[in-house]
Amino acid sequence: MMKNKIHQVECTITEVKMDPKTGEFTCYGNVKGNVDHALDKTMNGAYIDSIKAHKTAGTMPGMFWMHKSFDLPVGVWLDMEEDEKGLKMRGRLSKTALGSDIEILAKDGALNMFSIGYWIEDEKWNSAGGFNELHKIHITEVSWVTRACNEESVLLDIKSKMADGELPTKRELEKLLREECGFSKRQANRIANGYDPVVEDDVSDADIKELENMILNTFNV
Repeated sequence: MMKNKIHQVECTITEVKMDPKTGEFTCYGNVKGNVDHALDKTMNGAYIDSIKAHKTAGTMPGMFWMHKSFDLPVGVWLDMEEDEKGLKMRGRLSKTALGSDIEILAKDGALNMFSIGYWIEDEKWNSAGGFNELHKIHITEVSWVTRACNEESVLLDIKSKMADGELPTKRELEKLLREECGFSKRQANRIANGYDPVVEDDVSDADIKELENMILNTFNV
């Protein structure tokens, strides 16, 4: 069964190269080879099948602002490839009000982060390393974001409670989603409503991972 989630990665401004005349730019939507705060490691070749599938179908991932796929897109992705570093993207911002605002802020260096949404198609838990290997993912969208979801802060808060045999309450989870992940009040409320903080005798790392994946899964919100 495929899993749907958001993986977020911060890119420095030097990794966003924009043509001031056309508005076209290149960036890395995702990097591979490192273990992120979610304990995921994107493996070499993980993007290849998705890139081929998009090109065969004549499609590209969506370009959105803050993963708001229910709103109008802010531009178009023109090309993507996997290189030795990760998922290299080439896109163009649209000359809409929001697209123009993003372009201005990017040129000023105020915006320099991207976050990808994807389906997990093949993964494997590396018990020796203590991380999850992502071997195949299907990229659905790549968004401009003001800041990546602070996964580490969310997990620290959750783990501190689990150390005492507790899980965050619905109200605490909703607060984390709004303040740390940038979800709207409506989005956070809908996720929290589907959350049942029932604690077993032993809370494992798998429990933490399951809760984190639920927090980062926004496609059905």
